[in-house]
Amino acid sequence: MEIRQLRYFLDIAETEHLTQSAQNLFVTQSTLSHGLRQLEAELDTSLFDRLGRGLKLSQAGAEFRVYATRALKEIEAGRMALADLSGLQSGRLTIGAIPTFLNTVLPATVAAFCEAYPKVQVEVRDLRAGPIEDQLMSGELDLGIAFHPTRDEEIETEPLFEERMMVVLRKTAPEAHGQHISLKQAAQLPMALLPRSFATRRMLDEKFRLAGVEPRVRVEMESVEALLGVCQHGSLATIVPERASLQMPDLYAMALTAPEVVRHAGLLWRRSASRSVAAREFAAMLRSVHLS
Repeated sequence: MEIRQLRYFLDIAETEHLTQSAQNLFVTQSTLSHGLRQLEAELDTSLFDRLGRGLKLSQAGAEFRVYATRALKEIEAGRMALADLSGLQSGRLTIGAIPTFLNTVLPATVAAFCEAYPKVQVEVRDLRAGPIEDQLMSGELDLGIAFHPTRDEEIETEPLFEERMMVVLRKTAPEAHGQHISLKQAAQLPMALLPRSFATRRMLDEKFRLAGVEPRVRVEMESVEALLGVCQHGSLATIVPERASLQMPDLYAMALTAPEVVRHAGLLWRRSASRSVAAREFAAMLRSVHLS
């Protein structure tokens, strides 16, 4: 089995079309077809169902895709380890981060990393916590940045910082006074919150339940920025992490208390995976900013 065959397979799995993949990989269609046939012969199974001119992953192909992706990531990690001998002069770093952190936690570190290692290509994916764990397990990500604890025991979490949850509303609202607001007081406000598919929302619901109250949720939106925008233009309040609340200085923010509600942010790694040099260096730079 050759590396090029795995690359052929993964690109075809993405495009589901030989012609498009041949263009992507800068090879002839016959070369691509031959490589795929060799791989299928070696595995003694069909990786694709042939549908007219197109291809669709078979059940076996879908299963093999996970391992092929992981194998190429491990090879890339090895290459990055060798690249370390010459000061990270090549390679690729793929990071998954929850939306809350894209505009608040990552930009400065991404910029500093790219300036220090201009020949390393960086991709940052906007993902929820669940997909970050999934893509770490499949080998698609080198590093994840999200709140923890995680759901999968195979994901190792390294604490990065704690962040208070803040109730945010218009400065003209009658409740906009003081630095803190209790869970019971917050439950009386009409709220715009993330849906229950988000870990943060589930955590908040549990905190309200333990306090013996239920929040008045009027609106659910899948974006913290959108929630803040709704509060800016209307009479609703929301609950967001502290760094996000600072993005809207024209809104009023109060820490949620009784008890204080805190989320823990961390670096996420797959336990059994090699950590590329680029990922370790990026993590070190991020720690230097948020743990100093």
